[in-house]
Amino acid sequence: MATAPARPGPGLLARARLVAGLAQTWVRRPGLPTRVVLDLTRRCNLRCTMCRTWARPADGELTAAEIDALLARLGPGLRWLDLTGGEPFLRRDLPQIFEAVATRAPRLGVLHFQTNGWFTERVLAQTVALRRRLPGAVELIVTVSIDGPAALHDRIRGVPGAFARAVATATGLRAAGIDVHVGTTITRDNAEQLSATWAALREALPGLPRARWHLNAMQISPHFYDNAAAAPLRVAVDDVGAHVFARGVPRSLPELMESIYLVNLAFTQRGEPSGVRCQALRSTLFVSPEGELYPCHLYDRPLGNVREHDVVALWHAAATLRARADIERLACGGCFSACEAYPALAGAPLQTLRTTARRGFTLLRERSRADRVHDG
Repeated sequence: MATAPARPGPGLLARARLVAGLAQTWVRRPGLPTRVVLDLTRRCNLRCTMCRTWARPADGELTAAEIDALLARLGPGLRWLDLTGGEPFLRRDLPQIFEAVATRAPRLGVLHFQTNGWFTERVLAQTVALRRRLPGAVELIVTVSIDGPAALHDRIRGVPGAFARAVATATGLRAAGIDVHVGTTITRDNAEQLSATWAALREALPGLPRARWHLNAMQISPHFYDNAAAAPLRVAVDDVGAHVFARGVPRSLPELMESIYLVNLAFTQRGEPSGVRCQALRSTLFVSPEGELYPCHLYDRPLGNVREHDVVALWHAAATLRARADIERLACGGCFSACEAYPALAGAPLQTLRTTARRGFTLLRERSRADRVHDG
């Protein structure tokens, strides 16, 4: 398996352009979404306890040609693209989809996708080819999902050997110079095993920075995860807070955003509202594998299909604007999921700074008290 040498990340000018592109949403709703989550497939080779997307019919996926046409319409405004699933690498036409991403979004600043890591050679070959094809100004981030030490991860993911495959994929991507994050979804199965999970990651992936370990809490979504019957989860705030401090001082914009997200996650898991304005349908959009538009991956409110309507027309449609107004008044129920939290934090910087500073000082005081009790 050929590997690519490590490449420097985007420079200051590229990051400034990305921030400027996102900053337009501070004052207005742009003519095109600046960030899109594109769900490529419901298919998955694993059988995870917290997600049942694999149980839904996988008929009618947008073809690579249809995705190319969709990105051609959205590309002029697109700064940030998330590709998700299911397992994206089950699509045999993924190289064609990657080519569409590389050619149809001239202002793209961030491209992120996740994988369960099962198809190691396929992931390495196609990701390295994509990195070579993308302009240097695009920050490519790949998240490999690992939810616990080997036995626990395999039990959560429902297939023996899943941990070993994920580790092999993460190892290969890191060797190829790809910016790899490990993503852990906190569920009832592993909520008490975060310390053991980090210990397993340190052993399996030597040198993995703590800042490359991403935590997110399990979410409920009828149209994305197909897990509406599951009970919501509250994560112990001490675990999340401890992870914030263990990560250390952020050394890049993505690390800063992750730390801000984690501080606020700690308090939303206590039951507090997020305190930050959601960006769903203001700057962000979710597209299902079949081409149905939704406000986000959680709000089960279909807005129209790109096979039947022009996606730009849907973005400006009265039904979309009504849905946005309902989101503003939290008729959706409100949430703080990782997928929606990042654009929300970036879309309201002053509100984010005030809220995060207050919560961050609270965490510091709580940690200081806990240290004094421990020392005493």
